[in-house]
Amino acid sequence: MHNHLALIKTMRPNQKVSEGETLHVSDMDIILSQALLMDAGSLTFKAIKSGGIADILAGLVSLAYTALQTLAIQDKDIVENQGEGYQQYQMLAIMRLLSDKIHLCSSGQVGHYSDVYHLCANLATGFLNADFNKAFQIYHEWSEACQGCGIETNKSHDPHQIKPPDLTDCLFE
Repeated sequence: MHNHLALIKTMRPNQKVSEGETLHVSDMDIILSQALLMDAGSLTFKAIKSGGIADILAGLVSLAYTALQTLAIQDKDIVENQGEGYQQYQMLAIMRLLSDKIHLCSSGQVGHYSDVYHLCANLATGFLNADFNKAFQIYHEWSEACQGCGIETNKSHDPHQIKPPDLTDCLFE
């Protein structure tokens, strides 16, 4: 199992699924996941607009984290990246690609959530020159600390009012 997905699964109790059985994902689960992805995408786009590199990194990590949370809930593993690298680092093109990847997740398919995760990791390392693993770990620790505040389920707080962790130390010079 992928180490980032394993981190997230430590926060959630394992659902017992018999071998050969698949876990049914309800329409409402897909809708909630899509809403959370769109919130994280919004955070990322606003950071891109403001130009704060650490904020863009926090948005990308939030988006990747949200995609992996959906996989953890579904008790699925990450589909490995099929070599699709992204090398065009123009802001509008990045926004369009992230929007497209988020939209595809409305299908509920594991591969689409995995694509969001891989794209965010690729942009964090290639575009922002950041330590994605360190940023993900810091974000995870912050998320664990916020677990009781409703950020993960979007039930009690507006996600736009909760400031993500400062990931400045994860940026290479």
